[in-house]
Amino acid sequence: MPQALSFDLKGRAVAITGAGRGIGKSIADACASAGADVFLGSRHPDECESVAAQCREHGVQAGVAALDVRDMQSIRAFIDAALAQFGRIDVLVNNVGLTIVKPAVELTEAEFDEVSAVNFKAPFFASTLAAASMIDKGIKGCIVNISSQVGHVGGPLRAAYAGSKGGLNSLTRSFAAEWAAHGIRVVGVSPTFTRTEMMEKSARNPEFRKNFEKIPLGRPGEPEEVAAAVVYLASDAGRFVTGHTLLVDGGFTIV
Repeated sequence: MPQALSFDLKGRAVAITGAGRGIGKSIADACASAGADVFLGSRHPDECESVAAQCREHGVQAGVAALDVRDMQSIRAFIDAALAQFGRIDVLVNNVGLTIVKPAVELTEAEFDEVSAVNFKAPFFASTLAAASMIDKGIKGCIVNISSQVGHVGGPLRAAYAGSKGGLNSLTRSFAAEWAAHGIRVVGVSPTFTRTEMMEKSARNPEFRKNFEKIPLGRPGEPEEVAAAVVYLASDAGRFVTGHTLLVDGGFTIV
């Protein structure tokens, strides 16, 4: 009989950006629950410390570092700190995201640059740094990019966000093709509107709230539903999946 594949992450070190709240917090808890040691970063390290304490209740190690993904030196310091604590990175989750909800003709150059830096530039360089460490240590690791349904279908009032996430989906495929020879898988997860602080802020716009009506399953997603997809893709259960971005969207993109 074929060997059953495990969803466990025991013995693996998982680095997660934007892990202090929302989807990142749920990803950290889910990975720790699956047995992984976790290293958490965000601009609010106090929030990450709280999440780390919860993760340690699962009997794993958890570290924290301040991280501003708009700053290349901060990204490098985060990766270096994770390597210093655990000696390796088996899984990197690029979770930090930024959206600005407004008509495209009103978006400033500074706002465009910030959205692009957070959603595309940061995952690019965090991934290359993590992949370099995996290649150097012979680790068959996994990189998970948290994208968005709008990266597949677009959407009003979020042109820069949709474009950056579409680029991230393409980057996922390109990295997967480039690093497959090293046994490194690169995958993505694209949530629908999910109950996070960022979504609640966007939902203040009445036009934005109309999007909820387009979800066939009748509700926004929950952070733990996105986290479950991350655990699957990062674990041995997902070991033959690479270059793919999994939609966790309640059917949004099928209608």
